[in-house]
Amino acid sequence: MANRVEILKLAEVLGVDEDELSSLAPVPADDIRTVRTAVGEQIFAQHETRFRRIAKLAGSVPAPLSAKIAQMALSPLLGARVAAVMEPSIAVKLAGSLATDYLADLSVALDPVRAEAIIARIPDRMIQEVGALLVERREYFALGRFVSVIEPDAALEVVRDASGRDLLQVALFADDLEALDALVKRIDDERLVDAIRAAQEEALYDDAVTLVVSVSPDSRERLVPLIAALDASGVDAFAESIHRFDAWHAALPALANLDAEVLASVANSDATLADGMLPRMIEVARELSLDDLVDRLPQVLDAAHVKAAGKALAAH
Repeated sequence: MANRVEILKLAEVLGVDEDELSSLAPVPADDIRTVRTAVGEQIFAQHETRFRRIAKLAGSVPAPLSAKIAQMALSPLLGARVAAVMEPSIAVKLAGSLATDYLADLSVALDPVRAEAIIARIPDRMIQEVGALLVERREYFALGRFVSVIEPDAALEVVRDASGRDLLQVALFADDLEALDALVKRIDDERLVDAIRAAQEEALYDDAVTLVVSVSPDSRERLVPLIAALDASGVDAFAESIHRFDAWHAALPALANLDAEVLASVANSDATLADGMLPRMIEVARELSLDDLVDRLPQVLDAAHVKAAGKALAAH
């Protein structure tokens, strides 16, 4: 699953469709991330001297005039490269004179880690305005990267009016999983329900499962019951996605805390009749020492599902 996300991110950096990178499917996620980082660094290093010359020139004239020249003469991509090497105090003054549209365009091309010292000084109001425009434009890759370098409260304001689908996509592209988790903890249950519903309505099940896997166990305790509360078709699709990516290690601890009625509805779904799914669930539950969950299964499974579980259940 981490591999899938990294392929999506590399495709964004290279400006290609993810299908063109399908050959990278067997490559470890960390290796793909290394390539993505190296590509960005190499592109920057080739012209860094030029970027610094422009940055020095920009700092030698009043900010309003410099901003006007930048918007006329520099593409957002070049503007982003120049901003990354500017003195933070000068860059912040310049940003205050730039149009929100231009700042949004620039943000898409900006490396937030390289520009972290600048972003830390940008007023929250400006971050919220630019962020809202990025949400409107569905620039999820840029938003996901910025989650790692802005304060959680500011990030929460950026996605305040975002749809459930928007939340899901921003989470998918988050580079810093701790920052993502901090954001999820500040989002109320109603908004998270919207994200889960969006996953069902738009068949974004893999994206939602990626979110579950990416956050902390505490956050999973909130997310998994929301998935379990979906209708039968939604539960089936999520179960299939979890099984396809073998994400049971992330999902089962939260499932273990469901009451008997909800656990029965999940365990007895049509999807779990698939060959090998219930045995794999039971195997992982034992690996995680979720003995109580394994003990409860014979009590909630119907005859067809007991048969599907087979020897895995009997071996306990």
